[in-house]
Amino acid sequence: MTTRSLALVCLLLSATVVGIGPALADQSATVDDGSLPLASAEQQVVTGETSIAPGTELTVRLRSNDAAAPFLHQQTARVADDGSFAAVFDLSNVAPNTSYELTIHYDGQTLAERTETLVACDGDCTDTVPETPTPTPAPNDGVVQVTQGEVAEIPVAIDGTETAVFSLGGDDVNYLVNASLIDGDGDGTVTVRFDTANAGTDGETLSVADASDSLMVTREETELPSTLDPASYEYRVFYGDGTDGRADDVGTLLVEANDTAEEQFAVDDGPEFGFERSVYTTRQGGTARLTVVLADAEAGTVSIGGRESGYEINATVRDGDGDGTVTLLFDTAAAGRDGTTLTAAAETDSVTVESGSEVTLDTRLDATEYDLTLYRGDGATDDAADIGTLSVQASNGTTNDRGSTATVADGPTNGDDTESGSGIPLEPGSLALGAGGLVAIVGLGIILRPLL
Repeated sequence: MTTRSLALVCLLLSATVVGIGPALADQSATVDDGSLPLASAEQQVVTGETSIAPGTELTVRLRSNDAAAPFLHQQTARVADDGSFAAVFDLSNVAPNTSYELTIHYDGQTLAERTETLVACDGDCTDTVPETPTPTPAPNDGVVQVTQGEVAEIPVAIDGTETAVFSLGGDDVNYLVNASLIDGDGDGTVTVRFDTANAGTDGETLSVADASDSLMVTREETELPSTLDPASYEYRVFYGDGTDGRADDVGTLLVEANDTAEEQFAVDDGPEFGFERSVYTTRQGGTARLTVVLADAEAGTVSIGGRESGYEINATVRDGDGDGTVTLLFDTAAAGRDGTTLTAAAETDSVTVESGSEVTLDTRLDATEYDLTLYRGDGATDDAADIGTLSVQASNGTTNDRGSTATVADGPTNGDDTESGSGIPLEPGSLALGAGGLVAIVGLGIILRPLL
């Protein structure tokens, strides 16, 4: 970028950790000042170096300091063999001159933190994504270790065949997922990436490390009420297209406890008004679960998207069962079309979509990031109480942000006989009561608006 300043030296901030061993205390990260400032444009790249082991992942987060322009963008960055990393952001929907915090996280610790200001784009502001060598997975002797909340990389040997089925878990651990693997480059190995933070949720749990390989989920994973338990999970590899007979290879995924990861999924004894999590993920055509902590508030108003993302909808939620939370179900397949886009997971809670707030779409909802904004009370105001991000990830064989191809097999995904994202069939002029008590009057005008 032509506006980059090269006069500053790199900022090195070490993680300050209390009560842990020297290994974690020595972990650090640097942010390359040559990659700053970031501009209000697409493909903005934050680069740096770290002492974290090659092949592991850092989280790079950009969070607004300006309540008038709230945003939160978060990307994972894989550490290369030389210790470098790069995170790519689309900031075209963020106004110039917005102040934000840039932080780098690993294993629940903040390794680097600095305050920056977004600049206006003058000319061609597209950054070049650096080419970094892909770390070679170390031999694991059949055992792969990972900490709760992190991503495990499991190398699967495919000997003499282009396809195999990967199966992780079983009845004894109350979790199971199967996926078909294809060795696209013929090197005899497919490295499966297993995201323990997304396990059992609508987020992407399985992907592949090499973009030339591919993966398709053939048995939807078990839904979990909280983060994946620390335990030993057996994985099995079957050459061919099925799981009949004896496995051709077996191994163990050892998930180690992480108190910080557990806290992500727990509501504090004295919860504050806001989103339960800062980032939610789902696939195109899937249904995202967005939990709002109302605490002592009578109501909260949630806004999904905005003018920059090409889609928007606003809704007011109320807690009917007294647990202090409301979980919104956002149907990405119905978004922008006739049908019920937002409902409540609990029948006693209520969701009221603001009339005329939903933008109409000619095609399905784009795979991109959508701002989540929460306001206290009934209706959106100028004072946002909390912000977050909904990441809608591509499906059906399209390339995701990590450069791998992940495809989900057709079929029910919500534990019932209804396909994920399908609407409720109604005859014209009929009245239906959707999940969570939201009334949709079909034939009397579900109000959608064009994006102005």
